[in-house]
Amino acid sequence: MDFNLPPDAAEMQQATRAVVERLLKLEPAYHATGVVPDEVETALREMGFYGMSIPEAYGGTPLDRITSTAIQLELARLPPQFWPFVRSALGPGVHIIVDEGSEEIKKTWLPGIAAGTSRNCIAITEPHAGSDAAKMATTAVRDGDHYVLNGSKTFISNANHAHSITVLASTDRSKGKHGISAFLLDTTTPGFKVDRAMTTMGWMDDSLCEISFTDCRIPASHLLGEEGRGLRYAMTGMNEGRLNVGCQALGPATIALEQAIEHAKTRVTFGQALGEHQAIQHMLADMAMDLHAARMVLWEAVWRAERGEDARLKASMVKVICTEAACRVADKALQIFGGSGYCRGTIAERVYRDLRVLRIYEGASEIHRNMIAKLLLA
Repeated sequence: MDFNLPPDAAEMQQATRAVVERLLKLEPAYHATGVVPDEVETALREMGFYGMSIPEAYGGTPLDRITSTAIQLELARLPPQFWPFVRSALGPGVHIIVDEGSEEIKKTWLPGIAAGTSRNCIAITEPHAGSDAAKMATTAVRDGDHYVLNGSKTFISNANHAHSITVLASTDRSKGKHGISAFLLDTTTPGFKVDRAMTTMGWMDDSLCEISFTDCRIPASHLLGEEGRGLRYAMTGMNEGRLNVGCQALGPATIALEQAIEHAKTRVTFGQALGEHQAIQHMLADMAMDLHAARMVLWEAVWRAERGEDARLKASMVKVICTEAACRVADKALQIFGGSGYCRGTIAERVYRDLRVLRIYEGASEIHRNMIAKLLLA
């Protein structure tokens, strides 16, 4: 196996790194004002990042998984508030539209998503149906040439900024998970409401929402694929999404290690550099080993997925290994920085706070361990 990136992927990685380094200089301004500078969105659009998973026929610039992963590892060095809509454009909601949407749906929605001017999100989780998605209570009842949608969803990323939502709802409650279907909802549809934006520990913005549907009439043509296959479509998209989460974990953990190394070289304690203390050296060594091992797991999974192999087992392994390793690295980085790392506005504090959610969303670590065991025992 060649561990060097293909030339095109390496070139895109370097170009992305240059953009990221420029945008990182805007992070202090963001922390001071709470407003993401306009320059960030402009740069992301100019680089074409929104169209990485969308076919050229619909305005996208589709990339192979190797190149996309290299780019995402760089983007993930940014504060998560800088690129939430790129993550959505790479997520399962858009994948379902690409794979299962009608030609009319694709022509209507994908060009805007690829350009970064139209935003999509996916709505699966409900107040009483999280990891057990088959228990969802939101319903879609056929009524002539429409479906009538009723119910509520929670923890929906970017719902308050979305122009369209890929919604999973039950079309036949008696069939459980085999009765769940996928729909595309225009957020201007009467009866759709963003009930509230949720305040969270990390990812300090207003993009995590509770939403509701009250007699929302969706054209029957907005059914994505076939009735009863919505959960299967979502799980297929989430396999790739979990590889993306691996990037979202390792990107910030890498910058945390880099910052910790620099701090260990320049901070003087007891008459010598902090990094000359063996306790700190061992922490840095553990951080580097954790990251290297997790990175190898990610790249192997991406390589196998690009070859068309079944990604379910490896995707779950990536989700657990990368997110848990990243959290260990972030914890050690904050410890190395000491009191200054605990203060709001530092990269060590930001990374520590923001990484924690990655062990929960896109399937909690415990759920993925169950899935791994199930696949091993099958």
